[in-house]
Amino acid sequence: MKTIIKYLLAVTAIILIPAEIIFSQTVYNLPFASVNNSIELTVTNSSNITAKNVTVSVDSVPVWIIMKQTEVSAGDISSKGEKQATFTFDVDKKAPAGGNGVIKFKIISQSGEQWSKEIKVTAGVPDKFELFQNYPNPFNPGTIISYQLPSDSRVTIKIYDILGREISTLYDGIQKAGYYENRFSAEGGNGRALSSGMYIYRLTAKSNDGKSKEYSSIKKMMVLK
Repeated sequence: MKTIIKYLLAVTAIILIPAEIIFSQTVYNLPFASVNNSIELTVTNSSNITAKNVTVSVDSVPVWIIMKQTEVSAGDISSKGEKQATFTFDVDKKAPAGGNGVIKFKIISQSGEQWSKEIKVTAGVPDKFELFQNYPNPFNPGTIISYQLPSDSRVTIKIYDILGREISTLYDGIQKAGYYENRFSAEGGNGRALSSGMYIYRLTAKSNDGKSKEYSSIKKMMVLK
């Protein structure tokens, strides 16, 4: 799933001036962990002369957005003409769900005039509960257990041996919607290291959004010494 953001920018050969766009305050929702999203910028020359060597560059971007281009050349833009500048990007799965950010662009002409524009974005939330396979696996001594929550939830992660005996509680509490990683160590938090063998980790989550959504999932992991 991806998002395409289309925006209009205006440029003159003397000073760079933004066109008045009625949706300039739109906040674009970016799907959770989406890839190959696009921002399509139309650069329009509203002057009566050609704008030379126009470039559009990324001035700043939230840390959870991974831009695949930081600068695009629009070349020369003839009078009343326009050019496209397309930027593609991915959304990091570790983005704060529902978090807001701003992507800032800068237009520069050959003569040195420049103008900046901001596009407001917000990070989407996962669309479902999911527990992922730990990594690395097999492991010694540490591994990462990750999962995602579509809504604020009461979360419990427990570790068991292959006979179903509880080894430890990795997490027990309330977490906001989003993606999470927890580190588990075979060295044991109680001073007792785990021996080689198969173990089980279980995630249980209950949504706090009033809809009584419940989720439970288990996966196996291997300690190899």
